[in-house]
Amino acid sequence: MRKVRRLLFFLGISVVFTCGFYLLSGILYNVFDAGAGLHIITEVDNFGEIHTIPLRNFNPDTYLRSFPDEGNGKYRYNINRSFRIPWNRSLPDQRPQSCRYVMKTRNLPSASIIIVLQNESPSVVLRMVMSILRCSPPSLLQEIILVDDSGSKTDLYWKALSVIPKLYYYKQTDSKGSVEHLLWGADKADGDVLVLMSGVGEVIPGWLEPLLDRIHVKPAVIVSPVVDSINPETFGLESTETKQRAIFDWSLSVKWQQLSSKSNLAESIVTPVIDGTVVAVDRKSFIKLGKIDPGLEESANVGLELSLKSWMCGGTVEIIPCSHVGIIKKRKTDSAQNSNSLSLTRELRRVAEVWLDGYKRYFYAKRPSARMTSHGSVAERRKLRSQLKCQSFKWFLDNVFPQLKPLSYDDFVYGRIKQEPGMCMDIALGHVPVMASLSPCSEEKNSQEWTWKKKGIIKNYGMCLTADIKETHGYVLMQYCNNASSQIWFRQDNLIVHEASKQCIDSHKAEIGLVLSECEDFLNSQQWSLPNSDSV
Repeated sequence: MRKVRRLLFFLGISVVFTCGFYLLSGILYNVFDAGAGLHIITEVDNFGEIHTIPLRNFNPDTYLRSFPDEGNGKYRYNINRSFRIPWNRSLPDQRPQSCRYVMKTRNLPSASIIIVLQNESPSVVLRMVMSILRCSPPSLLQEIILVDDSGSKTDLYWKALSVIPKLYYYKQTDSKGSVEHLLWGADKADGDVLVLMSGVGEVIPGWLEPLLDRIHVKPAVIVSPVVDSINPETFGLESTETKQRAIFDWSLSVKWQQLSSKSNLAESIVTPVIDGTVVAVDRKSFIKLGKIDPGLEESANVGLELSLKSWMCGGTVEIIPCSHVGIIKKRKTDSAQNSNSLSLTRELRRVAEVWLDGYKRYFYAKRPSARMTSHGSVAERRKLRSQLKCQSFKWFLDNVFPQLKPLSYDDFVYGRIKQEPGMCMDIALGHVPVMASLSPCSEEKNSQEWTWKKKGIIKNYGMCLTADIKETHGYVLMQYCNNASSQIWFRQDNLIVHEASKQCIDSHKAEIGLVLSECEDFLNSQQWSLPNSDSV
C-alpha cells in the first residue's frame, strides 16, 4: 500500500510539473519566439475569442527603457506617473451590462484608426497603440495611422513603433492644426470606416465592434463612443455618464444633457451634435460630405461641423453607449487658453456662416467679438452645401433640435434685401458720410446682411438706415441708431417706405447711393425682395 501511495505521489508531481512546463512554455512563446525573433501578444477578449498579435521584433519594455526621465512640464500630464503604468494595463469595463453580448464580427466593415499626436509622451503613445491592438479584433482592424505634428522623438518613434504590423507613423513638419492632420491621415486610410481621434488615451475592451456594427446597419450615420476621462495626474479612469447627449447653445458651445434612465442603456443615443474627440464615419460617406472643413484648424470644432453637415445633408448623428474610449484630459495653460479662445471664435464663425443661415444673428448676439474676427472664405463650403441639396437650419431646429429656441428679438426679417438682377442693398464703407448702396450679391459680404426690426428700424454693423429730405438731401445714409422718425421704415408690398416722408428707397442713382423718391410701384428701381422664412 505504501509503494502505491509513493507511486501516485510521484505520478502527481510529474503531471503538475509537465503541465506547468507546457503552460510556462506557452506563455513564453506568446511573449517572445526566440527562433523567429518575434514578440507576440495573446489576448482573450470579452467574447472569449483569442487574439494573437505579432509585433515582429518590437519589444514594448525595451522601447520604454530607451527614454530617460523627461520631466512633467511640456506634456501637460504627469509623465513620471505615466512611465510607471504598465503598457498592457486594462481599463475597467464601463459599458452597461446589457452591452456584454456576443456580437458576430465577421461581416462588419474594417476600420482605419487615425490619431493626431500633439506633443505626446512615448509611454502614452505606446499604451494607446497597444490598447487598440489588444482590444480590437484583428479581422476588423485595418490599420492604425499616427500623424505626429510635434513629437520630439521622431527617429525613435519611426524606427521602433513603425515596425509593428498594421501601424503607420508619419511626421508632419508643416503644422497647420490637428484638423489638417486628421484629413491627411484619412486620405492615407484604406479601411471601410474611419475612426478619427483627436486625443490620446486608451480604448476599453469591446469598443470597436459597436461603432462598426452601427455604421454597417446605417452607413449615413456619424457615431461617437462614450468618451471617458483619464486623469492627467493619476491616470485613473473617470467614467462619464452613459445616458446623455450633446447639445449646443447659440454661442455654439457644446454641452451635455442628461437623459431619462428608463430607456434601454445599450441603445444608441440620437444626438444633435457630438463633441468630436472620437468620431467614426463610413469612408465613402465622409468623402461625399466633403470631409471636414479644411478652414478649421482645431479638432474641438470637428464634431459640431460634421454633426450639422450630417443632419442637414441626409444623415444622422448618434452616441454609442456600448463603446467607451478613455482620453487624457490635459492640463490647461494660460497661453494655450488665450490662443484657443481666438481660434475657437474664428472657427465657430466659419460654422455659423455656412450652416446657420439667418439664425447666425443669434450666434453674433452671443459672441459679438466674432464679427471682428477674420474667418477666411467659406464660398467653397457653401457651394458644397448647395451641391448636396442640404436642408435649412430651420429644418434642423424643427426636426432635430426643437429645444433650441430663437432668442427673444423683435426682428421682422433678417438677411439680404435684394433687387433684380442679383443686386443687394449694401453699405459703401470707406466714405463719409456712410451711404447705403447697391452692389452685386455676395455671400461673403456681411455688409449685405440687414436686420429689420418690428418697430421699423433697419440695422447693419450697429448703424441704422437714415434719411431726411433736408438734412441728408434725400440720400439714404447709415447713422447711429437713435429711434428718430428719420430711421423708421415700413413695408408696402415690395416697396420700402420712409415713415416720415412717405417716400420710397430708390436705386436709380445706384452709382452714387440709394435715395428717396416718390413711391411708384411700377418702377423696378423701387422693387425689393426680402429673405424667405427658412433663412430666419
